Amino acid sequence: MLRSMTGFGRGEYNDDKLSFVIEIKTVNHRYNEVAIRLPRFLNAVEDRIRKTILKTVSRGRADVFITASYDNTEGCIVKVDKALAKAYHEALQEIAMAVNYEGVKLSEQAEIFHLSRCADVISVREGYFSVESLWPQMLQAIEQALQNLVEMRSAEGMNIQKDLLARADTIADKLSLVEAKAPQVVVEYEKRMTERISEVLKNFEQSPDPERLLQEVAIFADRVNVTEEIVRLKSHIKQFRHMLESGEPVGRKMDFLIQEFNREANTIASKANDFNIAQIVVEIKGEIEKIREQVQNIE
Repeated sequence: MLRSMTGFGRGEYNDDKLSFVIEIKTVNHRYNEVAIRLPRFLNAVEDRIRKTILKTVSRGRADVFITASYDNTEGCIVKVDKALAKAYHEALQEIAMAVNYEGVKLSEQAEIFHLSRCADVISVREGYFSVESLWPQMLQAIEQALQNLVEMRSAEGMNIQKDLLARADTIADKLSLVEAKAPQVVVEYEKRMTERISEVLKNFEQSPDPERLLQEVAIFADRVNVTEEIVRLKSHIKQFRHMLESGEPVGRKMDFLIQEFNREANTIASKANDFNIAQIVVEIKGEIEKIREQVQNIE
């Protein structure tokens, strides 16, 4: 199934202590890039997240947004620095004496409250946990987001595939018109040459030399022969259809193949030496350009 490079997927995981929300947004891009925004405590698994996403997203830019919360109150340690509290207490007494506030007395509760607010008197150390232990839950949310992303990219890819197949059919039909018209170009040239030479020789009471005329027509026919270009373009169209139905990431291959489409179309237009064929080729190139624009968004 053909996939678009544009898509969005969201995944979640929740339990009593842990919650993850993973959002993945992809856009068309020439190369394959993954940008991740996540909480600092998950930095250790950032590379693993990137590798997991690259297994699914083979082309385009993916922006990954991760929000997480983790209840780690169990095992927390509250520590009181008694020496520091005593030092703060003595410092406060010195301040009171310096500004003649000896007569002002704080209640014990108020004094304890103020001391507890002093920097580093009370410190809280979170219990140890391993990011590695969170990975299975995070992976579950990532895989859910990737599944949603693939579904969206595949749905859009199906629409693109239908459009591209229709345009490939249009090019093939117009190419058949060129193929049918090409032999007539030589016939019409021979007719024009015969009439022109006959008109010139009429005053001299002579007839055109059939052999010389045949030689000129043969040279012209060789010069305007577009059979090889038509065969190659037909082959490219067949290959293009095969790519569309392969179910593999083919965006980069199609980029190159579309260049070959244009090369053959340009050669046909320049060699055919016919206004009608040139007009058909203009229409073919219009379809090729529309295909090229669509291919820019294919994985």
